[in-house]
Amino acid sequence: MNRGLEKTNQQYSQLTDQGEESNILIYDNKVNGNTLQYMTPNKVVQFIHNYLRNYLGMLVFFLILILLPFINLFFYILLFVAWFKLRQNQSIFQQNLSLVMDPFANMIENPELCEMMNKNYVIFDMEIKENEGLHFSTRVKEMIKDRSNGNNKIKYTIYNTTLKEQFYGYPNSTLTYMQWIVISTLIVAAQLILMIIYFSKI
Repeated sequence: MNRGLEKTNQQYSQLTDQGEESNILIYDNKVNGNTLQYMTPNKVVQFIHNYLRNYLGMLVFFLILILLPFINLFFYILLFVAWFKLRQNQSIFQQNLSLVMDPFANMIENPELCEMMNKNYVIFDMEIKENEGLHFSTRVKEMIKDRSNGNNKIKYTIYNTTLKEQFYGYPNSTLTYMQWIVISTLIVAAQLILMIIYFSKI
C-alpha cells in the first residue's frame, strides 16, 4: 500500500506543486454533467504571491519598494501583471460558479491524507484494489468505485479545507493586489518626485 502511495505521489508531484495559488482540479473536469474551465496558472502571480501570502513576505516586499529604487519599478510592473492575470482568472471562477453550486462535489475532502503528502490536493489515478487500503468510509469507497473507467482503474481528487478556503476566497486576492498597487503607486510616485527635486537642485 505504501508503495502505491509513493508511486502516486511521485506521478502527480508536478501537478500539485503549484503553491498556494494552484489550479482547482476537478475529476474529469465535470460536475453534474457541466464541463468546468481551468484557471490558468501564471509564474508572475506565483512570484508575487510568494511575497504577499504572509506578513513576513509583505514586510520584505514593502522594504523593497521603499529602499530599492529602480528595482522596485520591476516589482511594481510585476504587481500590475499579476493583478491583470488574477482578473482574467476571476472571470473563469465566476463562470464555473454560475454552472455548479459546488465545484468540489466530485472531490473528496481528506485533510489527514493531504497533510501526510504535504499537499493541498492530490490526484489519484490507481487501480481499485490499491484504493482499498485508504481509510475512507464505506460510502466514499463505493462512490469512488462508481467512477471506474471499466479497466479496474479510478481517478479522483483528494483535497483539504485550505484549498476550499482559498478557492472561495479567490475574489479577495484581486482586492489584496489592488491595495498593494495603490500603496506601490504612492511610494514610487513619492520617490520620483524626490528624485526630480534632488536633481533640479544640482
